[in-house]
Amino acid sequence: MTGPPSDLGDVGERVLLARLEEPRAATTTRLAVVGDPHVATRSEGTYRVFHRTEQRLRTAIADVNERDVDLVLFPGDLTKDGEPWNYDRVDVLLEELEQPYVATPGNHDLQKTHDEHRCPSTTAFADRYAPEPFPFHRSIGDVDLFVLNSAAGPEGPYADTHRGSVSERQLAWLDERLEEAETAIVACHHNPMPIVSDPLCRMEPWNVFTLQNRERVHAVLADHDVSLVVSGHHHLPAVVQRSGLTQLIAPAASLYPQAYCLLEIDERGTNVWLVSHATASGREEAYQLAAEGPAYQRTLLGLVEDALCDLPLYYEPPRIRGTPLTD
Repeated sequence: MTGPPSDLGDVGERVLLARLEEPRAATTTRLAVVGDPHVATRSEGTYRVFHRTEQRLRTAIADVNERDVDLVLFPGDLTKDGEPWNYDRVDVLLEELEQPYVATPGNHDLQKTHDEHRCPSTTAFADRYAPEPFPFHRSIGDVDLFVLNSAAGPEGPYADTHRGSVSERQLAWLDERLEEAETAIVACHHNPMPIVSDPLCRMEPWNVFTLQNRERVHAVLADHDVSLVVSGHHHLPAVVQRSGLTQLIAPAASLYPQAYCLLEIDERGTNVWLVSHATASGREEAYQLAAEGPAYQRTLLGLVEDALCDLPLYYEPPRIRGTPLTD
């Protein structure tokens, strides 16, 4: 690996990650998804490019401020490891965001057994970054966004694992609320569907990324014909389609390729864009750190390379509900 195989362009330039027939909305709705910022004010280096985390989040926020975005979603891992000082820095950076936003906690945001510091509770996290306790529903134009907490259950955070699960209480709530939703998007931190197939998806470290009860979650989504679920956690841009459900994984903000996702939803379907928030030199640095990282990270880097060389990952022709295909 000598350098990035392709370039996303300068800050603010975008490339099409996927064109989806669903979801659709009568009123154009734009949703920005900024994945896994991992803000780290006292760390540097590693494949997570810790010394650039503040800069990358600030640049993403500045770019979002220039767009007609209805809501910004942060699907978890706002901080390196839930440190109070990193949360304080996240709050300062989010003060620069002019659009409304919501966040759900990631596995790095809540208390872990080995942490020597105290992390905020799930309730405290919701007080800072959500309109109400988890789970919650937010209307964005004609789109219904349902946000779940996959990093904690009724007994508290999953302190001994980076795997996630959606509690039965949340699934019962979701099952009931989806009955009334016409255009639903469901969001959580962990991935309901793996990007690799059996048996690999059930083995370490791949099994860390998918929900422990993914079959149960998928069943609820399928019962209500949910077309899109948005997550983070995996640190790479990916689109997975199975049994009528599309999963979008947003890349980590500071890792290669250093981009956030912009969803444009209208009556013809959904465009999913990768929007750069780094210069070519910044991406080169992130690429080299990932290439020098552990073996598993180098595998992920190869998957990112393949994705960027084969964009868009999915292209479903635009359609208006009830009409035939058009050019």
